[in-house]
Amino acid sequence: MVRARKVEIVLSLMVALAVLSGCRVTVKPPLLVADPVTVYLVDFGDTSRLWLPEDGGRYTEWGYGDWRWYALDQNDLLYGPIALLVPTQGALGRHDRETGPRLDDGSLLPDLVGYATDVYIIEIERERSASLSERLRARYNDSIETQHINARRRMSLVQDPSCYWIGHQSTTVVSGWLEELGCDVSGFSLKSNYAVRPPGRHFSMAEGGGQELP
Repeated sequence: MVRARKVEIVLSLMVALAVLSGCRVTVKPPLLVADPVTVYLVDFGDTSRLWLPEDGGRYTEWGYGDWRWYALDQNDLLYGPIALLVPTQGALGRHDRETGPRLDDGSLLPDLVGYATDVYIIEIERERSASLSERLRARYNDSIETQHINARRRMSLVQDPSCYWIGHQSTTVVSGWLEELGCDVSGFSLKSNYAVRPPGRHFSMAEGGGQELP
């Protein structure tokens, strides 16, 4: 009886998490931007990353997740729900890029093909972008002694001071970064599921293409 009850609770939690995964985060970029720069929100299906511009046309790709799952790839099915319900070690990841995620013809960078599903283009104030980039670099460098290279994700990650849990996971953290950039963000989702309103632009990257969606 007790075991059956535990199974029932676990199944109920899994159903609840599945429902939350289907919800959507709505992003409304600023309408008036005096000194614009382009940032990219890249959707990988299960997670998302924010690309912030640097000098010389370069970009830094930023992401957040659970340390064991995101950094160490210890992603068994039982650990996933536990990491969402019980606070665990957070991970801040970065990848310094020579360009943005799209080539001149609109296609994805080769290493993103088959991995990234959607790219959102958002124009924001240069000062806000520089401020967030500086803050994230400082946060990363503060934990540099924990740095771990994940070749599969093509990211360098450190143990973040924050805990990862259902209220502070990839989508909520990236949403917070977007708010710092001046976007109006509403909604909640466990998976990377965004609706970016105009003047933001949405490109579906199925099979490495670059079809713009309304």
